Amino acid sequence: MPLLQVLDRLGCGGIILSTGGQVLAVNAGAQRILQETFGLADPEVASLDGEGREFVKRLLRRGRTRIHLDEDSWILMEREGRRPLIMNATPVPVLSEDGPHTVLMLLDLDAAPQTNRIALERIFRLTPTESRLATMLANGATLAEAAEVQAVSVATARTQLKAIFAKTHTHRQAELVMLISRLSALPW
Repeated sequence: MPLLQVLDRLGCGGIILSTGGQVLAVNAGAQRILQETFGLADPEVASLDGEGREFVKRLLRRGRTRIHLDEDSWILMEREGRRPLIMNATPVPVLSEDGPHTVLMLLDLDAAPQTNRIALERIFRLTPTESRLATMLANGATLAEAAEVQAVSVATARTQLKAIFAKTHTHRQAELVMLISRLSALPW
């Protein structure tokens, strides 16, 4: 399902629920979160489609804090030794009685969006070397760490970064990281 694929690329889990609360579809991000949260094995996660209502209820019960932003209610789940998991239920237009009713989005603050290097190269005409550097920076590497991985000097990496800034119309690494994270929604 395209919506669940986009959520995966953004580093979010997605669960589509029917009007009756049955699980219609689960993306890879939600499967990973459910495996980590409940210790499920792969076959158990695969069986969630249609039968995962109890797991969704258990997940919702773990939410202790409600955060109200505008009209939405976001549920915060604390996790031992990790950043919290944030959940949001978004209703979708009901087209049939057994069709989709709600998308449960699971925002894992420990999961990074998938960086789309090809999009960087095509949209901004970055070279493969420049897109690798930009991707490493977007994934949290320092310029020195990225230079070491690419087996170049920090001065060379700095020169490459200047070219990236010029091509992407950014001026700071924080701007570049924000831009790259926005591109994660694009298909591969």
